[in-house]
Amino acid sequence: CLAMSKSPSSYFLQLLLTTVIALFCAHANFAQTFAPNSVLAEGRWWKLGVVETSIHKIDAAFLRTLGVNPAEIDPRTIRLMGNGGGMLPQANNAPRLDDLVENAIWVSGEADGRFDPDDFILFYAQSADAWTFNPVSRLFEHQKNLYADTNYYFLQIGTTQGLRISTQPLLAPTPQNITTFDDYLFYEAETRSILRSGRQWYGEAFETNLSQNFTFRIEGIAAGTNATLTAALMASGSQPSNFAVSIGNTPLGNVAIPAIPQGTFDVKGAEALQSFTFNTLSLSSSANPVVNLTYNRAGGSVGFLNYLRLNFRRNLQLYGNQTAFRSVESLGFPQVNYVIQNVDANTLIWEITNPLRPTNQPLNLSGSTAQFTATSATLKQFIALSGNNFRAPIAVGSIPNQNLHALGTPTMLILTSRKLLSEAQRLANFKNQSGISTQVALVEEIYNEFSSGRQDISALRDFIRMLYLRNPASLRYVLLFGGASYDYKFRLRNNTNLVPTYESFESLHPIFSFSSDDYFGFMEATEGNWVETSAGDHTLELGIGRLPVAKVEEAAAIVDKIIRYSSPQALGDWRNRVCFVADDGDFNIHQQDADFLANKIVNNYPNYLVDKLLLDAFKQVSSPTGEKSPALSEALNREINEGALIVNYTGHGGEVGWAEEDLLNIPQIRNWTNSHRLPLFVTATCEFGRYDNPDIFSGGQVALATPNGGAIALITTTRPVFSNTNFLLNNAFYDVCFEPIQGQMPRLGDLQRLTKNNSLNGAVNRNFVLFGDPSLQLAYPQHRVVATRLNGKDLLTNPDTLKASAKVRIEGEVRDLNGNKLTQFNGVMQATIFDKRQTFTTLGNKNQPFTYEQQNNALFRGAVSVRNGNFSVEFRMPRNINFVVGQGKWNFYAQNPQANIDAQGSQVSIRVGGTSATLPTDNQPPDIQLFMDDEAFKTGGLVGSNALLIAKLRDENGINISTAGIGQDITSLLDNNLTDIRILNDFYSADLDSYQSGEVRYPYQNLSPGVHRIKVKAWDNFNNSAEKTVEFFVGQDARLLLKDVLNYPNPLADQTTFRFDHNRKGQDLLVVIQIF
Repeated sequence: CLAMSKSPSSYFLQLLLTTVIALFCAHANFAQTFAPNSVLAEGRWWKLGVVETSIHKIDAAFLRTLGVNPAEIDPRTIRLMGNGGGMLPQANNAPRLDDLVENAIWVSGEADGRFDPDDFILFYAQSADAWTFNPVSRLFEHQKNLYADTNYYFLQIGTTQGLRISTQPLLAPTPQNITTFDDYLFYEAETRSILRSGRQWYGEAFETNLSQNFTFRIEGIAAGTNATLTAALMASGSQPSNFAVSIGNTPLGNVAIPAIPQGTFDVKGAEALQSFTFNTLSLSSSANPVVNLTYNRAGGSVGFLNYLRLNFRRNLQLYGNQTAFRSVESLGFPQVNYVIQNVDANTLIWEITNPLRPTNQPLNLSGSTAQFTATSATLKQFIALSGNNFRAPIAVGSIPNQNLHALGTPTMLILTSRKLLSEAQRLANFKNQSGISTQVALVEEIYNEFSSGRQDISALRDFIRMLYLRNPASLRYVLLFGGASYDYKFRLRNNTNLVPTYESFESLHPIFSFSSDDYFGFMEATEGNWVETSAGDHTLELGIGRLPVAKVEEAAAIVDKIIRYSSPQALGDWRNRVCFVADDGDFNIHQQDADFLANKIVNNYPNYLVDKLLLDAFKQVSSPTGEKSPALSEALNREINEGALIVNYTGHGGEVGWAEEDLLNIPQIRNWTNSHRLPLFVTATCEFGRYDNPDIFSGGQVALATPNGGAIALITTTRPVFSNTNFLLNNAFYDVCFEPIQGQMPRLGDLQRLTKNNSLNGAVNRNFVLFGDPSLQLAYPQHRVVATRLNGKDLLTNPDTLKASAKVRIEGEVRDLNGNKLTQFNGVMQATIFDKRQTFTTLGNKNQPFTYEQQNNALFRGAVSVRNGNFSVEFRMPRNINFVVGQGKWNFYAQNPQANIDAQGSQVSIRVGGTSATLPTDNQPPDIQLFMDDEAFKTGGLVGSNALLIAKLRDENGINISTAGIGQDITSLLDNNLTDIRILNDFYSADLDSYQSGEVRYPYQNLSPGVHRIKVKAWDNFNNSAEKTVEFFVGQDARLLLKDVLNYPNPLADQTTFRFDHNRKGQDLLVVIQIF
């Protein structure tokens, strides 16, 4: 394809394309008000395809292929609609046609009101490509359509009188005769995308076959005139190379191509565009000149052809049954005579300067020569035609009525393809029921009304902009519901181009080439061209999201997750947590960035609990493929499965995972089970969200589409990126993430829009994309939990200190955001009490050790009842604390499932330290009961390879979960393996309304088949310990195993109960019982 940003004459190409469209619009009442209804809203319609610019014919036989009986129609009511060829302009302020425009057509035999067997229709149709005249070079330049090879027209029969080609006056002759005309051809085979990114495709490779010929079929070339061959070429190599160009037997010259760097993220090719002008006398021996390209390679370089374009002059005559012509020479005169040879009385001349409104040009005929006079202030185009043997259009078929022009402006607009319509509509129904006005539009119908039926991303943008301009305050979000592809034209098998995305002009640089959905959110009149520099940056007016899937089952899984995310089952204290994960190396830049962002939340939004998972804080192990960090991978899996509002990753990554140490990969993602605890992922890494390569289903796509877990949404990248610009965007995100907008917490589309607008940086950050529903609001807790009293005293006037071994009672209320107590709030509150911040230092595996702070030593974790908005938390402080008095933290999360509401709160000014003056005597160890999978487990029972350890703990003074004491954690030991002692403090929670009992629930993964023993050791808050062991049998997962099958009572009278152990926990089983 021609990348206009690369061509020296691109300005004129765009300028003149706009000029041509403006001429069309002059006949179509172009305005920003838009038509209230589409012409497709009424009547019967048939869609026709064309692949070349020429005269096309519709006859009785063709009508029958459409299912139309010619004998039943009045040909006077035949109408043809279409908007011509070429792509729509990107610039919002460029003129364009609104809805389909009626074309003037020629109908033979319509006067009698019958469509007889010999009657026919002729019309001038343009292909999807476009040609424009460059007044500087005085050459014609082609623009290959990026999105479609077929253009479309629409036929209607039986409503009103159709528009017909009229005849213009015959002007008096003038002395200036035109006997030759300008013509043009191009060759462009779009077969390969070098990066699988960007809009430019290349053709033949010059790697083994270094000399290749290309034939142009020309008849009647004007001998002795000048012609111009333009060659667009590309090469990739570490040394300079060149192409030798010749036509016929005439060498034209060499095209030099410079060397390029060979780094991973360096540009992958250098382009060259060169024109050669030569005299056509050298072509007199051949009517079909052959262009030869010979690549003079250097080293291992490879050359590629982009396109060849030939401008030349031909003798003005009718070739075959139709010939289109124009004359640049005519521009030097006010009027000219066109003198045409090889014509007869049946020859017609149509002026096609406005291709939608051809007019018939009368002729003065003398023998086989005809002439006519035309004004030439502007470049005129004509076509000579004779007879009726013309190609028929492609019969696409009938289409139902549609009327997107009449659509009201919603809050969210969903664009999807017919394949995914049912799921898109299901989501829209849910959104409408939730109070968000939502409409669904099919891209196929948008193309019909806005780009004459052919794919064009600007048609989607123009439709969105029509709705926006009608009511800017209403439309806020656009969801692109379907996959996209760098291949707009379905050259690839299993292509995923359902709802196309914007591909950059840059197609050779892996950093600066991008795909982006931002294009659909630029609504301002001066936006749209989107030049790929900082000066070309635009700001978003809309929040744009995408569900990048091509299969119905994937779409259904995401819609299910969106609906589930709003359900009462999704309530939980996971909504209070934000997790930051960071890669190591690179002089600790990733860990520094993550630490900065995490501290931003800690200091500004204390209601949230922040976890920092820094790679260098975890031990790494050697493997054949490099260093790995299974400990961090396990911690990340636990974080996801337990749930977090946001998971933020900073560091190296790729399409299928994070970091060289394989912190995250696709098999991990598929095994997540956080069905109702779905985080937003923010990934400041490379390509994790690549969604426009049909050959790869990226990690970001998997996380979104995984049905039983994964992500609710992602803000992620589609291409390689820089760490410094990543941080710019990441920081902008947390500037707005927790800030209300007009009293309401932002929705994902707001976050995406504001984040992007506040981190503009040229082309680099354009490939950050929102996977997910832009109208979805993160699961921010809606109300506030406020502690009012500590140990019976007013917290504001009599603050107390939480001391080691002291008994503590905290009282408080659940309030709305205005401070009013919610007396109807009844539910459960999770309370966590923390010791002071601690300083940690990483291991220094790759760079200097990195120091950071965390406040993660929990002293108590449990649940209490909330009744009529009131709560009271009672617990015993552990003996193991940091005795220096300092700032601790309380964190609260309350939920009312019946009303589907929740609340959060914290207290960060509370003091923790010292020792209670009164210490009761306690020498009794805690009581421990152990189970596997559930409390019906019996020692020696059967489990699967992934089994849940349940430890029920009880003690008069509570269970110690503080990590301040050395060796006094809750631990588990598998098969007496002292190298695998697991600390379970974070998995313990006290029972509802009782600090004296609670349980540990810890998942063991990938247990080997056979007999195993787990020993659990626990301490109470006065440092008394106890331990207990459970034995179990792990069966082979490959087959279903049963153990300890029994029934009771036995013998039985009228009923009995069957019980057995099996290794299929969590799976539905079909059980057949036969009683004899």
